[in-house]
Amino acid sequence: MCVVSMVGEFYEHKWWPMIPNTVPNTTFTFPPPVTREEFEILKREVEDMKILLGMAKKYDESTGQKDCEIDEKMEKLRKVAEIVGIDLDDVLKKVER
Repeated sequence: MCVVSMVGEFYEHKWWPMIPNTVPNTTFTFPPPVTREEFEILKREVEDMKILLGMAKKYDESTGQKDCEIDEKMEKLRKVAEIVGIDLDDVLKKVER
C-alpha cells in the first residue's frame, strides 16, 4: 500500500467509522448541528491531512508508487475538505466528476 493510500485510509476511518448494517424498523434521527468549535477542529484536521497527503505523495513518487490511491476513498476525503473550504486538487490526482 502506498503512503498516500495509507494516510487517506486513516482519515476515511476517522470520519466514516465502520458501522454495522442498520437494524430494520429503527428510526433515523439527524445529528445535532455542528458548533463553530467543532467546525474549526475539523478544518484543522483537514489542513493537517492535506499536509500529510502532500508529504506522502512526494514519498510515493520518490519510491515509484505513483497514483496508487483509491478514487472512492479520496472522493470521500475531498467531500469533507469541501465542507470546510479546502481544495485537495494540488495534493491528490484530479478525478473527473
